Amino acid sequence: MKNYSVPALAAALLCAFASLTIMATPGHSADPKSILNASDEKFVKAASQMGLGEAQIAALGVKKSAREDVRAIAEKMVADHGAANTELAALAKSKGVMISVVTDPQDTEEMKDLENEPTGDGFDKAFLAQLEDDHKESIALFEDAAEDSEDAEVKAWAAKMLPTLRAHLNQVQEAQKK
Repeated sequence: MKNYSVPALAAALLCAFASLTIMATPGHSADPKSILNASDEKFVKAASQMGLGEAQIAALGVKKSAREDVRAIAEKMVADHGAANTELAALAKSKGVMISVVTDPQDTEEMKDLENEPTGDGFDKAFLAQLEDDHKESIALFEDAAEDSEDAEVKAWAAKMLPTLRAHLNQVQEAQKK
């Protein structure tokens, strides 16, 4: 597995967030320039917020994890979710959808809980449990979009991301057994 330094991961994460910032607007429920139907637009916005939250939680795992295997999972997720977030920002822009860079309040609370967890076995268990929950939720959202999206590009992107999300979930569940 490729080793990533914390500064390199932080830089990659900042690049991903910067690309999302370009698309940021606060509080709009429907974008006047969007060419997507309401359901597809809702998916793009939800996937963006989930990706942002998962990347931030993974970055915390890189910093606080005590186990090398858990840190490696976190590093992989920072890289994968950062790349996916960048792709999604470009797709959203091409569809006229404004996505937010503000973390979902639930993700913010989860981050606070994990930040307050002492580094060590307790953190690793809580971190892996959070990743498992987040990835199960993401997979359900992406499966629906891959099946039901009316926009061909949104549908294809959701389907393309599913194997990675499933692989992440599998890695997390294997790490939980250790």
